[in-house]
Amino acid sequence: MKTATLLTPLILSSLKPRKKEYVLHDAQCEGLALRVQPGGAKSWVCWQRDAGKTRRVTLGRFEDMDICEAREAFHAHRGTGQRPAAPEQRNTLTFSALCTSFLEAKRGVYANSTLSSLGYYLDTQLLPAFGRSRIARITTPDIAEWFYAYSRSRPGGANQALGHFTTILNWAREADHLPADFPNPAAPLRFNRRLARGRMLSSDQLRRLAAVLNSATSRQRDAADAIWLMLLTGCRSGEILRLRWNEVQKDKLALRRTKTGPREVNLSDAAIQHLDRLRKQRRSSYVFPAQRTKKPHRTSVDYAWQTFKNLADLPADIRLHDLRHTYASHAIMSGETLHMTGKLLGHRSPESTERYAHLDASYLAKAADKVARKVDALLGG
Repeated sequence: MKTATLLTPLILSSLKPRKKEYVLHDAQCEGLALRVQPGGAKSWVCWQRDAGKTRRVTLGRFEDMDICEAREAFHAHRGTGQRPAAPEQRNTLTFSALCTSFLEAKRGVYANSTLSSLGYYLDTQLLPAFGRSRIARITTPDIAEWFYAYSRSRPGGANQALGHFTTILNWAREADHLPADFPNPAAPLRFNRRLARGRMLSSDQLRRLAAVLNSATSRQRDAADAIWLMLLTGCRSGEILRLRWNEVQKDKLALRRTKTGPREVNLSDAAIQHLDRLRKQRRSSYVFPAQRTKKPHRTSVDYAWQTFKNLADLPADIRLHDLRHTYASHAIMSGETLHMTGKLLGHRSPESTERYAHLDASYLAKAADKVARKVDALLGG
């Protein structure tokens, strides 16, 4: 008895070959199936009776047809008894087919959490709105109507989904799935205004935290060292905790796995000295090896962070991720541009960096005084 599967772009993009050939029957189109061969070749197939025998008919390659096109080809074949026409060219590519190719290209490059978030916006928003549409026929008014309707309930989610749409189109041009001069219909739209997320530690709070980290017990030492590196590099906690020694170079970190793929992180003198001290105590291929778990490296310092936070008398709502906000904000306060700060954090767009821009009250006071003195001088005071 055959089992039908609800074939979504996310499921299709995750299919892997097995030792034996297998087929997935489409739950929404009885008679259509996807054939997956041991060598990795995939094709859309159906079956028909001919002279009392059942034979398999190949409708097209998986790479050339998305699920909607395969269903259309199936119905066309059933109606005429003939094999469907050749696959369409790239100027008639559907958004769904493009998303499938994008996910295949990014699997193993993007972190699982990033792929999961992307899959959510594709399955709930972008594919229902544009999946069956030819890329060349998606217009700015089409996107605007969808974007502003979604923005009424989730402005932040609408921003995320719109950003994913542009990312996929940019990749399609780079990968030659679309002409290099293909226009982005989403370009004229502007993101919804977003408030800065998270918060930064003030100068006083940083000094108190530093004192606590420096006096950490031997049992807390690894966690304290990891938090120091987060503060000195602006890296995410996961990037530091799974850091390998072969990723630590003379003056930079060559991270193989981050939220948005491999990237390099330049190291300050303080960070280099900190890592040199840890290297002398090296006992594993990981900078922070696991102590009491089966994982080869530490996966969390949350418990230690709560202890340090209490000892430093930090607000209860300060999160570990706010150390990254702190790094970004101090970079801006030291005179770095939003663009350069984004480069330091590994962001791909200025909009991502804007969310991290918080300013210390003492910095604001100095800036206000500086501006007031300038205006006073201009007024002849």
